[in-house]
Amino acid sequence: AVFWFSGPFAAIHGLRKAIAAKDASSLETYVDFTALRSNLSPQVEDRIARGISARLGSGANGGMIGKAAKAISDNAVNAMATPAGIGVLLQGDALYKQASGDTIGDGVVKQPRPADPFTGAHGRFESPTRYVATLATEGGDVGFVFEPRGLRWKITNIRLPQPRRG
Repeated sequence: AVFWFSGPFAAIHGLRKAIAAKDASSLETYVDFTALRSNLSPQVEDRIARGISARLGSGANGGMIGKAAKAISDNAVNAMATPAGIGVLLQGDALYKQASGDTIGDGVVKQPRPADPFTGAHGRFESPTRYVATLATEGGDVGFVFEPRGLRWKITNIRLPQPRRG
């Protein structure tokens, strides 16, 4: 039981190490990219459709909006939910961190502080086979869903913040 319930914590530790090392290839050990893509697609599609509808107003053709949102979201999720896509996202913050002084080291060229997306996250088991690490962000709570895949726990979904009403 201890081995089983410590699985999500081991996965989070492994993810932290992979992210700090900017080792996108080792992310596959901790992320089920197939499940992640299928779980993220409807969330992203809904966001895009809401955005298009808000811009076009109530007279817009719902079917056309749905098709456009699906095409855009499928391409976006397929590009992002891969080891290479996550690697690019992880590299993308390096210049910002150096420019803002969020660095470590004493040398002439300081290194950006490693990213840790789980800083400040709180977690809980929703069931014996689902653990959610929730991180409060400016846009709302983001939930990283871990489920067992064989003997390892992996991220299978990222629950995006609920869209704001208004």
